[in-house]
Parts: sequence; C-alpha cells; structure tokens
Amino acid sequence: MILARTAVAATAAATLALSSPGSGSGDSTLEHEGGGAQRGRETVFTVTTGEGHGSLTVESEAFAKKLTLRAKRFRTGKDGELYTRVAGMVLCDVEPGTYPVELKEDDETVDTAELVVTSDMDPGNRDFCASHAGYDAAVDRTSETAPDEDEADGGVGLGELAAVIAGTAALSAVLASAATYLVTRRRRREPK
Repeated sequence: MILARTAVAATAAATLALSSPGSGSGDSTLEHEGGGAQRGRETVFTVTTGEGHGSLTVESEAFAKKLTLRAKRFRTGKDGELYTRVAGMVLCDVEPGTYPVELKEDDETVDTAELVVTSDMDPGNRDFCASHAGYDAAVDRTSETAPDEDEADGGVGLGELAAVIAGTAALSAVLASAATYLVTRRRRREPK
C-alpha cells in the first residue's frame, strides 16, 4: 500500500514538473514597447523566456527582415526570467494598419503581438524612405537592440579578445622572468 502511494505521488510530481510553465518551450513571451510605429523607423519589442529555450526569432511582414535572438543578448530579470529587447525596422512601403508580430521558437509560433503602423511620418523618416537608402544604413548601432555585428562579419568576439590579451600578458611575464634570470646568472659568473 505504501509502495502504491509512493508511485502515485511520484507520477503526480513528474506530471506537475513537466507541465509547469517554467520548463521548456511555451514560456516565451513577446511584448511591444510604445504605441504606434512609423514606417522607416525601428520599433522595439521585449522578449522574455525561461532557461533552455530553442532558437528564437521575431518575424512580421511589416519588418525589413527576420530578427534572430542570440543567447548572449539575454539578461536575467528581477523574477529570474531571461529577457532582451529587440528592434525591428518597419518597411517604408508597408500600408498603415495592424500587423501580427510572431515570436517563434524553432520555427513554431509561441506568442504573437500586434504592431500598429501609423500613417504619420516624421520628416526624418519621410526623407529616409524617399532616399531609397538601405535599411542597414538606418539601424541604430549604438542601442542595446543593435544587431550583433561580430557574428555577421566574422570579427573577433569579446571572449576571443580576452584570451588574446591574457595570452600576451602571460608570454610577456615569461619573457621578462627569463631575461631577469639570464642577467642575474651572467652577473654571478663574471669575475670581479
């Protein structure tokens, strides 16, 4: 009888653990920051997720391109959830209206937000859209939502740079100690 109760309790605990909101996919959310978005301007979304999420993307037909979220961009929030902010460039030629924005995990939609594209345009946005400049030229590369360039152009990341600096410092220390040893040894052998 005790064995049967233990088995039932273990099964119930396993079921609760597997169906809890904090485990695996299904706990990722997408939230739009601000009101309506203007054409030719970035609009910001906040993505929250739990540990162990798959490949996350934010997609909309109103965006110039699909936004891929890298694990290194996520920070831990007050409640222990991981979050990041991401900016999508609204196309110049999209019609004003409401567009769905999908958060996808491993190409499966896990959350949807609405993006309202307004008919209003600031003079700077109007000039940008009239200039036919590329969207990459208008992306704000100084904000926390800026795209990761180190992965796109094959540049050196911060971790690799730290390893090079540490290696150079260690090599310098070895060379300095070897030079000190040789100078000290030479002075001891010289007759006075």
